[in-house]
Amino acid sequence: MDAFLEFIEHLILSERREERRKVLRDRVPSEVTDVSGELVTLECRFPKFEEGDIVGYVTPEGFAEPMGVVIGGGKTLTISLRRPLELEEGRSLELCETEVLVGYDLQIELIERIKSGELGELERKASSIVFERPSSGELRKARLPDRRDIKDGFPLDDSQVEALEAILGLGRGEVLLVIGPPGTGKTRVIAKAALELAKRGERILITSHTNRAVDNAIELLPVDITLRVGRPEKVLPKIRPYLLSHKARTALGSKLENLEREISNSKRELRGLYELIDEWLKVGHKEKVDSIRSRLHEVKRRLKRLCEERNLMLLNESRKLVEGATIIGSTLVKSQLPPLVNECFNTVLIDECSQASITLALLGMIKAEKWVLVGDHKQLLPIFQKLDTGDKKVLEKLSIFCYMLEKYGNRALWLRQHYRSNSEIIGFSQRYIYDWNIVPVEACRNIKLNLRSYPRGMAFLNPELPVVFLHVDGAESIEGDGSRRNEYEAEATKRIVQTLKGLGIGSHEIGVITPYRAQRNYIKELLGDEEIEVNTVDSFQGREKDIIIFNVTSTQDMSFVEDENRLNVAFTRARKKLIVLGNANSINLYSGLLSKFISYTKERNGYFTINTRSAKTWP
Repeated sequence: MDAFLEFIEHLILSERREERRKVLRDRVPSEVTDVSGELVTLECRFPKFEEGDIVGYVTPEGFAEPMGVVIGGGKTLTISLRRPLELEEGRSLELCETEVLVGYDLQIELIERIKSGELGELERKASSIVFERPSSGELRKARLPDRRDIKDGFPLDDSQVEALEAILGLGRGEVLLVIGPPGTGKTRVIAKAALELAKRGERILITSHTNRAVDNAIELLPVDITLRVGRPEKVLPKIRPYLLSHKARTALGSKLENLEREISNSKRELRGLYELIDEWLKVGHKEKVDSIRSRLHEVKRRLKRLCEERNLMLLNESRKLVEGATIIGSTLVKSQLPPLVNECFNTVLIDECSQASITLALLGMIKAEKWVLVGDHKQLLPIFQKLDTGDKKVLEKLSIFCYMLEKYGNRALWLRQHYRSNSEIIGFSQRYIYDWNIVPVEACRNIKLNLRSYPRGMAFLNPELPVVFLHVDGAESIEGDGSRRNEYEAEATKRIVQTLKGLGIGSHEIGVITPYRAQRNYIKELLGDEEIEVNTVDSFQGREKDIIIFNVTSTQDMSFVEDENRLNVAFTRARKKLIVLGNANSINLYSGLLSKFISYTKERNGYFTINTRSAKTWP
């Protein structure tokens, strides 16, 4: 264990050094206006940070040093300090966002505690279940009293019920892994599990490395017992009623509004006094300046008192809400920061676990005494800037889900019925990725595009062909940073998108995916439509669209594109139509998973060729 921990720690330290350089690129000048115990208030030159942000400052040596979590945003910033800092009023600071840095720091601190053995009870239990191998027998089940979905009321399938009964049957110090391939209802299982556990008197943490995964589960739950901790701008609009900031401000009502109005008026008066001083100094009236400065000090004292009162009011109300919440949702990093730093839970449910590293996931696991890890070992693995993404075995060992699946295969359950995509779209992954462990429900056969007609020369848009491959005889070009671009595939994508929009398909229904940043940027520029989501595969996990257009892009080394996990994510984002563009000649030379996909489309009459000489005016 020690050697493995040393390796992880070294890797995280390398990632932190790389990130520290990045955060310094975007700074906001500010001035400290009040320091009150664990809270500091700063006046920023322009608003950038909002509630839930993790903010740091630039040290005299030019490093980014994390400070804490924003509890009041805008130009006047109030930060709940992570640890005591010597900050005096009037000090100028350059601020920067440091959430990623804090995430690395928290993991490093946890590793050091594990290595030294200085662990709390929950930390020791979680560390033991991960790094050691405590005896763990067969899964126990507890009866699920209500087998209906909590939002829409439809009956849950047998695999979902089995997973839920295993979650309800977990004892202290036990772990369960739920394998949730795309479209099998893992989010609904998480939400249902949280509600059933809450009914039994438990306290539950729903967490993930992404905000979206947390939001998807939270929105299904009753707002009166559920609290979402995080930045308003980073959560889905429909999640706002669950937010801590929203609930705190609603509870404080006019009392807070009146106080903030007084603060705003005091700031306005302060600015006016400073302007007066400047005017009198210009004409040399020192006695006038002295009398105004006396008034200035009085307004500053009042402003400080008002800010202290406002900050304390928000802090106390937030603490009260957190203490009273039965179900709380936050990212893994934020689960270890104010206002959740001292909160403990009975059960933690962690989503998207395949992409969470071991120590990142542990930040959530050490908050509870029972652990449910929900993920898919056939989707994306953790991303490390300083690690070769081609070394898949190392990445699998660093993924909490893959690592635990290898160790606790007897405590893993599959969600087996697929509900989201057309049967032929999910059929490829069903056969070649999941080895028939999932099955689309009968209704998936009818998930098709609603197109009455399509242009001649674009037969691949036929709704009866849900999965198609377009052979584009183009070639890749390599950009300065090593990323790749394929102009013919991009041009063909543009024409397909234009045609779909002309047929009445909304921009929000279309997604364009590529493995490469250069191709993503080029397509974005060509389309000029901000409503169409164009992104890399790594940014599309957890997303879905009616139509997905995937650009293979590469025509030389196919190893990056051919990664099973990456292709699986790309191919399972589409609900009604999957269009893959690539050079079939190059793909077949490599003879990998994409070659099997070409054969799969040919079996279904979904293989087409685009003449590159006319691609820019095609069809």
